[in-house]
Amino acid sequence: MKRLFILCFMMMILFPYASMAEESPIGNIKTSKGDVVVIRSGKQIPLSIGDRLFQNDTIRTGAASSAGIIFEDNTILSLGPDSEILIDKYVFAPEKGIFSMIARIARGTASYLSGIIGKQSPESVKFQTPDATIGIRGTHFLVKVDLCR
Repeated sequence: MKRLFILCFMMMILFPYASMAEESPIGNIKTSKGDVVVIRSGKQIPLSIGDRLFQNDTIRTGAASSAGIIFEDNTILSLGPDSEILIDKYVFAPEKGIFSMIARIARGTASYLSGIIGKQSPESVKFQTPDATIGIRGTHFLVKVDLCR
């Protein structure tokens, strides 16, 4: 009886945390060339075609490397060599009318092509650079961020 009580108690404590760990993917790697990694929960993980991405992931490309990402709303993001981008927030819940995409580009080059979020709710898409924030008013943009050293 005591074991059953302890087991039930442990399940009540641990079960909510187990369900939180099941985070939904926000997109995946469509193309990958060279050294492409994701920084997730403090760990650096090599990326390959088909790998899933999640909110708060940082994607990095090495020299002579590139990556193509397709998000759940069909947004396409391409990263060039020596690039780094953090996906701060991504919410695609059309059934609730909730849309948001906020990313920070730390360095490198990126090409963005709007998916459903950018077309239905352009004010919900923001890209931050070290010098400015890009608000989406069209469907496509290119950005290059140089770091002054």
